[in-house]
Amino acid sequence: MKIIISHDVDHLYPSDHILRDLIYPKLWIRSLINIFRREISISVFIYRLLSIFESKTNKIYEILQYDKENGIPSVFFFGMDNALGMSYKKDKTIKYIEYIKEQGYDVGVHGVNYTDSEKMFYEYMSFKEISGMESFGMRMHYVRYDSDTFNKLSNIGYIFDCSYFNKKEIEYKAPYKVGDMWEFPLHIMDGYILVEGNLEKSKHNTMVAFNNAIASGIPYLTILFHDRYFNDKQYPIDKAWYEWLIEYLKCNGHEFISYRYAIEEMENSKSDRERINLC
Repeated sequence: MKIIISHDVDHLYPSDHILRDLIYPKLWIRSLINIFRREISISVFIYRLLSIFESKTNKIYEILQYDKENGIPSVFFFGMDNALGMSYKKDKTIKYIEYIKEQGYDVGVHGVNYTDSEKMFYEYMSFKEISGMESFGMRMHYVRYDSDTFNKLSNIGYIFDCSYFNKKEIEYKAPYKVGDMWEFPLHIMDGYILVEGNLEKSKHNTMVAFNNAIASGIPYLTILFHDRYFNDKQYPIDKAWYEWLIEYLKCNGHEFISYRYAIEEMENSKSDRERINLC
């Protein structure tokens, strides 16, 4: 089983949210509840309160450097439209997209629209123009989709999507094709497997998921970790979990692969099977 790591970039700068959404008030209220439940420390609470004064919210540079040091060919997904707390303007992504590409890493679209074909196409074309790329994949913000979303994404021209996610329980499905597009089910997402304030429980949940994934026989296990949480002052449990996760996978001999190389493997395997059948 090979591992695919990805990062959704939901936030860039604190100023993107001022007077535009309730990201910070919601964060402060949740953190206050966490304090009463003894899930976070006073210092973490204070750092979260003061986070509105930071120069940037994202941890793109930091997590890319960590991934690079550990041989993780991760992919970063950027929003081209706004919704559900993703409030930055698409032009602000340019310098980050260029930097990530210069480092030899992949980028794609963090989609907002999942029902309106015209708006979905606008996001696709916006990213194509900004990135200068002819082929790329995507994941929907909040992994939203309906019965026709994947067909629309395929018709638009995405080479892969990784939005299929069962929010009730982990569903171990292998990649499959929708038209000419590969759909990669998402198996593990930080927000659904991490337990606030409890690293050991988070590790336990992850180990159960890994063992079940291996037993299921899926060829690729897909994991999402939001870059924002690679922050040991505001989200120490989240960052510690991600570092433990990567170390665990490396120590147990799991190979890391990107979506693009996984597609190449599957397409080559399909071609080999077709040649065998012809013979």
